[in-house]
Amino acid sequence: MPYRPRILRRAIPGALKRLVRRHANRLFLTHELIEYQAWLKQRMLERKLLYTDRVEPGLFSVLTPVWDGSPVPYLNKLAASLIEQNPDAACEWVLLDNGCTQPALRNYLQRLALLPWVKLIRSEENLGIVRGLRQCLEHASGRYVLPVDADDYLFTDALRVAASFLRKNNYPALVYTDEDKLTGGRFHQPYFKPDWDPVLFANSAYTAHLNIIDRNAALALGAYTDPATEGSPDWDLFVRFVTAGYVPMHLAEVLYSWRIHPKSTADDGANKSFIPASQKAVLERYLAAQPVRGKFEVRESPLSAGQSDWRLYRRRCEPANIVSIRLSQSHPRELAPLLQKAAAGNSLVHLESEDVEVEDDDWRWEAIGLFELYRDSVMVGGRICSKKGTILSAGHYFGFGGACGSPYRGKGFHDCGYFTHLKKQRSVSAVSVQFCVVEPAFLLEVVKTAPRQASIAFLGAWAGAHALRTGRRVIYTPFMSAISGIDWDELPGSEEKQLFARLNADVMPDRRFYSRHLSLEKPFALSKPQKLAMQRAAAV
Repeated sequence: MPYRPRILRRAIPGALKRLVRRHANRLFLTHELIEYQAWLKQRMLERKLLYTDRVEPGLFSVLTPVWDGSPVPYLNKLAASLIEQNPDAACEWVLLDNGCTQPALRNYLQRLALLPWVKLIRSEENLGIVRGLRQCLEHASGRYVLPVDADDYLFTDALRVAASFLRKNNYPALVYTDEDKLTGGRFHQPYFKPDWDPVLFANSAYTAHLNIIDRNAALALGAYTDPATEGSPDWDLFVRFVTAGYVPMHLAEVLYSWRIHPKSTADDGANKSFIPASQKAVLERYLAAQPVRGKFEVRESPLSAGQSDWRLYRRRCEPANIVSIRLSQSHPRELAPLLQKAAAGNSLVHLESEDVEVEDDDWRWEAIGLFELYRDSVMVGGRICSKKGTILSAGHYFGFGGACGSPYRGKGFHDCGYFTHLKKQRSVSAVSVQFCVVEPAFLLEVVKTAPRQASIAFLGAWAGAHALRTGRRVIYTPFMSAISGIDWDELPGSEEKQLFARLNADVMPDRRFYSRHLSLEKPFALSKPQKLAMQRAAAV
């Protein structure tokens, strides 16, 4: 989080706290804000050279339902952005007058309708979010639809960047982009997202904003037809595509700004009381499509008490078929006989170091559930904290901090992490073997081929590299938690780490689940190339 003056961080009533937060983003030039503004300026210049394809006619329809709560000044900013990047009228804008009663708003919509590429439709009643989007979708004619809220902002090169990306990637059916937030005239809090991760997706609607969606496929899949998902239409749409077998693609550019104002959920999700029920309905749809759905239920996360944050919870339906192995600092190959025996018995293997104290006995079912939901997974690891309450391990990435490290190392136990990732199940490069569950046949492959310099303490990294090369998945979950008196990240020697980096140079850094726009040197900061870009921008 960016620094705020101490007086602003005191406990104050919710509404006042949100007001202070909005004005803090507008008034206080934090180091984080200054860096991002400079980086964004330079990135916009670079995108002119990277994305040069024109927007072909008929490719896009922007969908925007408008209601009485849509402030005219914000809609005007969105309109100005679209007008600037659509000089040839190649893109269609489908505007829904969603039961508007305010004369100023209705008059403004009528003025926009004078543009030849704007299609204005009206409903005498407010259809709400889902039905409003459905109306827009049914009236659209573009090959792809781009839902954009009336109070949000689309960057002035968004259409060109999207068109170039689609053409380069052979026109995928579903794309999501990075985003940031907008307060007044300041862009801040960028969300540099991972590439497609079905594990994080089942825990978070991280794919929302901006979505680029094949219109015919959306119609065929019944997009925007379930009123139970009123507060989460983007997530529900992605669930429909994903459960139908589509794989979303990630366009790693910030193209969309989620505007913060008093009535926006960007400021506070409590502005729409129906959101928690909508999110639960989306996850229930996702779960209903899973072959193992009878073993799971949607429950509130114990890590987000009072925030209605949901998770897929694995019930204790039958005995857990897991064999435990206590680790010592021997060579990984000494595990081979035990792994062979477990593999013969079709058991999963629980690895645990002697210094670990497990906090919750539910870890067995948590791990089993993840193996069942994600059939390509071979290793599931948890969060490991020191006895002082700081995080030692919570998912690792190849290249971070050298060979393989965790961006959350040193954070407090109650830290939410980057966009709450610390409290979410997600795919990672590697996990620590200090406390994990692994598929024994897979780990047997790893220990048999591990170099003589490989150590037990760094076995998680070697296993992660083998998983990457063989197309298998490693998962971090915060619902497996343990305390350790020994920092295992300090145990591997520099010779082993250098060997690992040398042997795996072709897959490092691993940018599948850690954005290329984030630093590999310290947690979620701008990287050295970005710093140089900012210096060039400042010189200009």
